[in-house]
Amino acid sequence: MLSNMPTAHGAPPIGRRIVGHGCHGETQGQLASSSRACATSARTRIRFVYVPAQDSTDHQAPYHQHLVNAEMLLDRVLAARAAGLRPMAPTLDYAAEARATVQPPRGLFHTSTLEHRRWHDDKGKVREQPLTQEALAAELSAEGLSIDQARDRACHRSHALPGADQAWLIDRRNTPLACRPLNQAEFRSLVAAVEGAYQTPALARHVMQANRRIAMQVAELLGSLLDEYVASPFSVAALSDAFSARHLSHLRQTIVASRQAESDSRVLAGPRAWFVAKAARMRAEHQLGLANSPAVSQSMRLTGRPVVTMVGGKLRTFVDGWSRGRLGSSIAGAVPKSVKMA
Repeated sequence: MLSNMPTAHGAPPIGRRIVGHGCHGETQGQLASSSRACATSARTRIRFVYVPAQDSTDHQAPYHQHLVNAEMLLDRVLAARAAGLRPMAPTLDYAAEARATVQPPRGLFHTSTLEHRRWHDDKGKVREQPLTQEALAAELSAEGLSIDQARDRACHRSHALPGADQAWLIDRRNTPLACRPLNQAEFRSLVAAVEGAYQTPALARHVMQANRRIAMQVAELLGSLLDEYVASPFSVAALSDAFSARHLSHLRQTIVASRQAESDSRVLAGPRAWFVAKAARMRAEHQLGLANSPAVSQSMRLTGRPVVTMVGGKLRTFVDGWSRGRLGSSIAGAVPKSVKMA
């Protein structure tokens, strides 16, 4: 990706730099140690185009800061992806990480509360990891509550997290910084840096075009790396459109792949694998269904640019509030018959 883009760095071409070459002042030893810690980290690195600057007070310095921030955070995203980790979690913040990893002081919660139960077993011994929402709901259900009541209490009367989110937060905390996935705050910082890179100041034309092209491709890349539906975080219209189109296309491809896996598992792997594949397909379809939420519908303003969203389980493109596929028939239906006869 981006291997044909120009660069102002005195380094190998974009797409061929590897960890260890150094680009922002890191020593060979520092980069080598982080590379050993993340043995499966990404070797392709995305780089923007820089222009000469005199010192930190130069008028280009704020723009360069956006570029540096975007590159460093993108390095972590790609390294986490290459290491087999979920590279970003835009909904999980530092507070959620504390709920999953920081044990509250003993005695802070009464022994009858679910929060105390989340961290301590029946004998009062501290658990190595707190109970997840699923585990806590299972214990409540075993005590006689209905499964719906148990889930409701686990979600709203404790700080328990879903099992997948808690596992991701604990793994993230134990992952070296070089390939540590991004949480909500870091994801927002990356989005702000990419927008800053796109909104170039008065630069040379080729530099401006190159950085805008890279920023557009980065927005598409971020959309393709999220397996759960996320409304576009970009405020720049071009970046928002690129992110949304690629993100919804990725979710649609996920459904197609899960359906194929579901079909194959029924024949080759037996009923258990089939149920697992079916659950994956249902989760993917649910993520696409979230695109039809009220929050997304409000974003379909009369902007004159195409907006892609889910309607009735199908991807549709709207322009100025009209579905592109039905625009002609809608206009034809609005014309009086007398006008048609004339």
